[in-house]
Amino acid sequence: MLFLSFGKVRETARLERLAGVVEGLLPEGTELVEARFSGGLFSLLVDREDGPVDHEFCSRVASLVAPALDEEGYDGPVEVSSPGIERPLTKPEHFRRFVGHEAKVRIGEPLEGRRNFTGIIEHAGEEAFVLKLSEGAEVELPFGSVTRANLKEDIYR
Repeated sequence: MLFLSFGKVRETARLERLAGVVEGLLPEGTELVEARFSGGLFSLLVDREDGPVDHEFCSRVASLVAPALDEEGYDGPVEVSSPGIERPLTKPEHFRRFVGHEAKVRIGEPLEGRRNFTGIIEHAGEEAFVLKLSEGAEVELPFGSVTRANLKEDIYR
């Protein structure tokens, strides 16, 4: 069981509320991959179906969301960027979309003494996904156990 301080619970609720506001304002075909408070910033990682997540696009998204965030009581800086090559996997749909890709995954409670796994996403269902590890073994991990997951892309391949 995870115990959060009252301040942490309040911060998580605020983050979820602000992320919901952002999702409602994004242009068609744009996905909020991750929202987090980082170093005094409200940091948004966005991806889009119909073009690059370049400086111009990030500026446009920041202009769209800043007034609404201000109305919600957030008056700090907003950073909008691409999820990058080692894209976070934050939703079950991400695991399904990236079947066949290598991922680094950290889980909350150890499984057979391990919390960190790296392998190819073999299959992703409704409740869990399967990673084929480099040593050949397969491990099934419930989505609810994941605390952090990222694609592990090799740009030199």
